[in-house]
Amino acid sequence: MANALPRESVELFNLALNGKREKALELYRWFLPLLRMDTVPNFVQLIKLAQVEVGMGNARVRTPRLELTGAELEQARRVIHDALRNRPHTAASQEVPAAT
Repeated sequence: MANALPRESVELFNLALNGKREKALELYRWFLPLLRMDTVPNFVQLIKLAQVEVGMGNARVRTPRLELTGAELEQARRVIHDALRNRPHTAASQEVPAAT
């Protein structure tokens, strides 16, 4: 997930490194459903999907892997979209504004 959400990943590391336990736990709790995607057989597909949902890369995978479909795809999207809607203010506020 560090590729899909690099700011949050770095922030979590820095908070932990600097002993800011409560803020690190808050960010970790938000991040955990996404991090769990990295622990299942389809982790490559899930991470690539997360990257697509934040506007980078694509979800294509090489064989023998198969792209996510059906209920598995929808469940993954729900988890990702929920996380993005509830993105912690500290991490989300560091985003570069879109060019107009």
